[in-house]
Amino acid sequence: MERADLTWAFLTTYYFPKFKVVLRSMKWDERYEYLCELYNDFNPDQPWEKRSTEPIKDMIEYVARKDYFHFFCMGFTVADTGHYTIHTKMREAMATFRRIR
Repeated sequence: MERADLTWAFLTTYYFPKFKVVLRSMKWDERYEYLCELYNDFNPDQPWEKRSTEPIKDMIEYVARKDYFHFFCMGFTVADTGHYTIHTKMREAMATFRRIR
């Protein structure tokens, strides 16, 4: 197994459950802002665009199609060597997890 695969296995086992706890503890307007920022930092050339006059509803529908795992993966950069970098918003989520537990 590749080192990057082992790192992703660790990240998804250790961090993903915590990420979901934090997101689900947020109200949708706060969750919307958080997910937009995470998305925009991962896609700087194509930032999240408001699709209608109800952006939170649009985000809810996007999450329903893509799942939170889609956003979770945006929170990390994993090198072939297995080393990883944690996105600032993901660090905030883990700090929040420690406070709400």
